[in-house]
Amino acid sequence: MSGYVAILFGRNRASEDVDIIIEKPDYGNFKKLWDEINKKYECINAFSSEEAYNEYLSNNTPIRFSKKNEFIPNFEIKFPKIELDNWTIKERKKVIINSYELFIAPIELEIPYKLFLGSDKYIEDAKFLYNLFKDALDMEILNEFNQKLKTEKLFVRYIK
Repeated sequence: MSGYVAILFGRNRASEDVDIIIEKPDYGNFKKLWDEINKKYECINAFSSEEAYNEYLSNNTPIRFSKKNEFIPNFEIKFPKIELDNWTIKERKKVIINSYELFIAPIELEIPYKLFLGSDKYIEDAKFLYNLFKDALDMEILNEFNQKLKTEKLFVRYIK
């Protein structure tokens, strides 16, 4: 989600983190994920898988990982907390980079969401993504998210 989607498609800008929404697994599967991540990364704000799962993620607080002894870049993991998060997971799009599969939020949501965030870098991300994908976008879905996020005027002002 967010900044890395624009960067992934060629926008030249810096970002310190990657935001990741995952379906809420049971604790056993989360522990496996935690153990795998901890081979190369460390959690910045939780000291154990139990604490991360029960005290952070289950209470809608993300956990953040970075490479050991480095802070940037880092990534944040969170469980879905609103219906839009669930829709994003259900409608995610697969991107293949160097034979690795990566899933991103649909561009039709990314554009209005970046306008909703409102900073200059996000508005530039929205413009970049729109111009890159304008011929492939489902405008009905994009307009629906502009309505839901109340970004119709920003869309007209900055993009159309």
